[in-house]
Amino acid sequence: MQREDIVRAAIGLMALLLPYIGAYTVIPLAAIFSLDPGTRLLSASLGLLLIMRPALSLVNTNLPLYIIAISFVASAIAPMAFRKFETLAGSLIYLLITVIIGFPLASLISAGGLSSERILFMAILGGLSGAFLHHASRERDFTVPFGTAMVMWLFSFDYPLPDLHRILLICIFALVLGIGAYWAKAADSDAVLSETTVCLLVILFGGLTWFMLLLAFYLLGGGFTRYGYARKAKLGIAQSHGGMRGYKNVYSNSLVPLILAICYGVYRNEIFIYAFIASVATANGDTLASEIGETSGSKPRMITTLKETEPGVDGGVTPLGEAASIAGALIIGILATVTGMTGPFGIVAGAIGGFLGTNFDSFLGATLQRRGLLSNNGVNLAATSFGALVGAVLWYILQII
Repeated sequence: MQREDIVRAAIGLMALLLPYIGAYTVIPLAAIFSLDPGTRLLSASLGLLLIMRPALSLVNTNLPLYIIAISFVASAIAPMAFRKFETLAGSLIYLLITVIIGFPLASLISAGGLSSERILFMAILGGLSGAFLHHASRERDFTVPFGTAMVMWLFSFDYPLPDLHRILLICIFALVLGIGAYWAKAADSDAVLSETTVCLLVILFGGLTWFMLLLAFYLLGGGFTRYGYARKAKLGIAQSHGGMRGYKNVYSNSLVPLILAICYGVYRNEIFIYAFIASVATANGDTLASEIGETSGSKPRMITTLKETEPGVDGGVTPLGEAASIAGALIIGILATVTGMTGPFGIVAGAIGGFLGTNFDSFLGATLQRRGLLSNNGVNLAATSFGALVGAVLWYILQII
């Protein structure tokens, strides 16, 4: 083991001091900061979290100590999993280390003040976000401690959670789906962590039926990305890396549905159901419109001018693509109705919201994306937001008719 590894392990073990000396743990961190230049950013980041806690208490804001403790583990001890293992295997071991060490440590610090379910959920969330940030970020010694702490802090408010065993089963279920996508070469390791996080949160706050809609989108999107792939590759418009999805694609299509699921879990307002359906329908309709429409024998036309353009050009639409978008949106609406998530009006919300959201995506592609003002992922995020807005408006109309 190298000297820097030993120092990092020592920093991580300082989390054991937190139940006894709390914020004063910053003193040994300061000593390491002065003695070891290689870990100064990590020491400073964790020290800043400790200083922030009493500072925030002055304005009646609580940054729980157990969150900082899990951040110590996630940023200093768990990263050692990547020394011998790469990508997905390293990430899974990283998650396991964070939960195995972080859970009892946080339980000790909370001293019975928190349920085991909440502590486990936080440890899993810290492990998933830490593994993702460790692999995706270049400034790991800052982004991992702060990123994991902020993600856990965001979900540290009071809300109902299922029992311990169900949380574990949901996490395992999410990981199995992600690993399956990785083995099928439909997602890279960062996308697996992202999809697992989305799955966990959507099921906890919305329910399994909510995630089934997202799962349908993931499966259909992955499948139709490879539809006519040879022809699309020949035209130079196929998805790179054989259609394998990255974390940017996951979050650009899933972030809005994720937020809506969380809002529903907190507020229990039906408007979030229809917004969620329309948002996922937009993502599904847009993916099918792109992947199937690009194989059309007819020339695409720009959505803004209706003039003919080349296949793969942002903002180009075809009759086949439009039909695919309607079909993709309808699938989500029908699935929402069949699973009992909503009544028959969910089909209308999915079809209209998805179709309008998909064409809004094309409009943004023809305008802002072509000018370099938005990336493809930015367009996807904006389109799913627009689709959600349409779904919310449709719900409002339903209330007054």
